[in-house]
Amino acid sequence: MKVDKLYEVTYSLIIGIGLTLLSIIILIGKKWLYINLVNVFLIAIFFLSIKDIISSFRGNKNKKNINFLKSIFNLLLCLIFSIFKNIPLSILPIIFGIYLILNTIIKIINLAILIENKSHGKLIESILIIIYLVVGILSIIAPLKYLEGILIVIGIYLLLLGLTFIYDFISELIPFKFKNKIKRRTRISLPVLVEAIIPYVVLNEINYLIDKENIDSEFIYEEKKEDIEPDIEVLVHISNRGYNRLGHCDIVYNNKVISYGSYDRKTLRHHDLIADGVVFVADRSKYIPFCIKHSKKTLFAFGLKLSDKQKINVEKEIDILFKDLVKWESPYQEAFKINKKVRKKDYDDYASCLYMATEADMYKFTKGKYKKYFVAGNNCVKLADEIIGKSGIDALKMYGIITPGTYYEYLNREFRKKNSMVISRKIYNKKSIKKKHKNRVI
Repeated sequence: MKVDKLYEVTYSLIIGIGLTLLSIIILIGKKWLYINLVNVFLIAIFFLSIKDIISSFRGNKNKKNINFLKSIFNLLLCLIFSIFKNIPLSILPIIFGIYLILNTIIKIINLAILIENKSHGKLIESILIIIYLVVGILSIIAPLKYLEGILIVIGIYLLLLGLTFIYDFISELIPFKFKNKIKRRTRISLPVLVEAIIPYVVLNEINYLIDKENIDSEFIYEEKKEDIEPDIEVLVHISNRGYNRLGHCDIVYNNKVISYGSYDRKTLRHHDLIADGVVFVADRSKYIPFCIKHSKKTLFAFGLKLSDKQKINVEKEIDILFKDLVKWESPYQEAFKINKKVRKKDYDDYASCLYMATEADMYKFTKGKYKKYFVAGNNCVKLADEIIGKSGIDALKMYGIITPGTYYEYLNREFRKKNSMVISRKIYNKKSIKKKHKNRVI
């Protein structure tokens, strides 16, 4: 095993053991541990504030005044928290409660969409809404009363997350031909807020490396574990603009991009969070340059190797998906039917721009859960995972808020394993399409 692979495998084991030990400490220490950690934190802030007050007498006058005022504010905060100790102790349960309330709102929207689409899954959503709402409200109105229970939940979550990393280490030791027999149904992932920003953080790191002097010529745009073409790809999009920071996800099969999203601008509502679900199919060779030019995106392409049986399963799932689709046309296409001399520049919506650049075929759902798109529920990742899951890759089976960052984090980790279905990783941006990719087999 190469050094970088050995590092990746060892990294999973160390993180897994670390999280597992931390979870055990939390489950044993519970409230006593939490109270003492808060006290240590307040003491640390107190001494750092004293240090900053002393340091504030150095440097320029404006900086001294700012540092002095900031340090005094921190000292007052420490004093208030020391007198009213329930305030700092309540912060964690209240944050936990707010998180559950946000999930409740998301699930209420999901339930409304399921009812509107006459789709299954309404009972489970209803039960989760009641659980999240009750626990969330109790955590906010009586934070200290339920503190110990919340710490137990956090401890169990960290334990399961740690075991996930340990599983990744063990799975690397198992020969590839035996892996399909032990696939998991559920994967414990990182906190959603962390995963949501992962691609954006990676994008900034890539831009930094590329823009550095003399680095661009050495930057690796493509890496392969095997010198073969992948059977299916997952494209994770990210950019520095607007909602695109949270990313988007497509799949590519037989050089055709299959994408799901809120592409009908007329149906957008609730701050663009909900719309009619639209699926489009476009040529990969036209679509990637369009994304880079039109939306100023960087795309991460993860290639997967499939067996013949897995290919058949994926094709069956795509066929099932397309049974509920009917043709839909962008505003430009509708206008072009009426007037052949219509000006392209008069149509700047995404669907019209996409068609003009790629001649993509677009569809809407006649029924089913994907009839309505919801950014935190029935979104691009959920549909992609439903198709990819049929290939035999570890199904994520995610609950709550789903983001492209979840897929990026998982596929990137799978690529770093020696024995996994993810065999390649490419980066597409404005610089990579202008020149031949540098690549390496790892």
